[in-house]
Amino acid sequence: MTVHLVAGQNSPLPSRVLRFRAVDATSVDVSALIVDGDLRTLSSDHFVFYNQRRAAGVELDADGTIGLRLDEVDPAAAAVLCVVSVDGPGTLCRQGLSATLAAENGHPLVVFDVPLVGSEVAAICLEIYRRGTAWKVRAVGQGYDGGLAELITRHGVEVDEPAPAVAAEIPAVPGPAGIPLDPAHSFERAWMIFEDAARSAASFRSSRDYAQARLDDELSASVADPSTRNSPAVVQSQAAAQQRSDALVAEAQRKFDGETTQLADELRAIDPLLPRSLATFESAAWTNPVPIDAAADGLRLGELSAPDLGELRVPFCVHYPPGRPLWIVGDPAEAAPVVAALAVRMLVASPGMAPRLAVVDLSGSLRTLTEPLGAVLDSPVVTSASDVTARLTALSESVDLAEMAARSGIRDSMPEPRLVILGDFPHGYGTEDAARIVHLADHGPAVGTSLIIVGDSAGSESDAGVAVLERIARQIPTSGILTVSDPWTGNDWILTPDRLPDHPLHRASVLDSLTGHGK
Repeated sequence: MTVHLVAGQNSPLPSRVLRFRAVDATSVDVSALIVDGDLRTLSSDHFVFYNQRRAAGVELDADGTIGLRLDEVDPAAAAVLCVVSVDGPGTLCRQGLSATLAAENGHPLVVFDVPLVGSEVAAICLEIYRRGTAWKVRAVGQGYDGGLAELITRHGVEVDEPAPAVAAEIPAVPGPAGIPLDPAHSFERAWMIFEDAARSAASFRSSRDYAQARLDDELSASVADPSTRNSPAVVQSQAAAQQRSDALVAEAQRKFDGETTQLADELRAIDPLLPRSLATFESAAWTNPVPIDAAADGLRLGELSAPDLGELRVPFCVHYPPGRPLWIVGDPAEAAPVVAALAVRMLVASPGMAPRLAVVDLSGSLRTLTEPLGAVLDSPVVTSASDVTARLTALSESVDLAEMAARSGIRDSMPEPRLVILGDFPHGYGTEDAARIVHLADHGPAVGTSLIIVGDSAGSESDAGVAVLERIARQIPTSGILTVSDPWTGNDWILTPDRLPDHPLHRASVLDSLTGHGK
């Protein structure tokens, strides 16, 4: 049976004769460190690599794998660390590094897909350690940007050119930081930054979880014998175990802090160069926009964070134009600044063909947005429930005519792009209005009509149309917590939606830049 481990997990080993191998998209070397209880190499003779191919019980074979005969390992050893490092220039692949521990007959006993950020040049994959008279294996996944020299130096092996000390300057993380910004692919750049942040966070969490799992194992082992569990020696060993765990966490934190600092620097550098649909409202792009001919390919919704990741903040963006409605869930007055932030970004996303604005605002909560933007309204704001059905019918018919024109190849008959904002939904809307909105959501994007819904989903249990909209729309709550799972590591992030600035002068500056758009 093959056991698939995640970082920090351990498993008993059913065999004392094993083979360690690693596979990566990058060419890698394998090596091994035979260490004591403090993870310090017993001596320079206990580092097995291509220039020193064997030590008691551990041997680097010609096929690039490490053979282990655990009964022959030095009795002073507490563990064997199985290591990979890049063979030549470059870094380990952040996707695809897999470590396997196989039995003597070649059957894989343990498989560990090592989580990496992409900046590492070497990594500890597995720790094979003694537990009483038995041996166990733990998935580690600890990466080192400074390569094999840094890794082995941290574990007590002296090299001619020592690796940087912990306090040394953190190496630059390879990634998108040095890539010039192409405004036509700004959305892709934002997701590259999100991916780097996600992988960095996953690596940090993995290292932290590994340190805790190792500490738990060591503390449990220290009190396994009732006759010695309260002895001074046990207290001393527990303190040493805690110290080792703290050192591992501190190292992971140092690496994570360096990576997130670089990401924050990159975000500050590109923010003034982004299209306004992707820039923060503090960006100079709103007061002194860079001329961009191409339509923006992305829309910023807000920023992502996580409680255990400190000050790390990354933008969360979606494709523009959006292929499905955006539903701002909450009280209309509370939702208004979020709606305004999305609306102004969508209105400036396409140079030379800004959408016209169609608005239903029964409560008046969107007045601070619509009054300054009268020049881009395609018709008066609907403020009475008795006018909602007629307005939705007209919008649906406009979309149908545009579809017919597109199918007939009559491009001159295509209407201007339109942004429809439906406030206070579903209160004040007729029994058939939800179905009309579903029609707009299904057919509008193909002819340049985007949809923002504002309100709650109170009618979803009794109105099939509301239930459909609830299912197909991207919901953004204005209160509570919305979690977003990143597609690379599956970890959850908290989305805080952007709001149009509260300060009157700042708000006026943003809206003024909008009304001058396309002139």
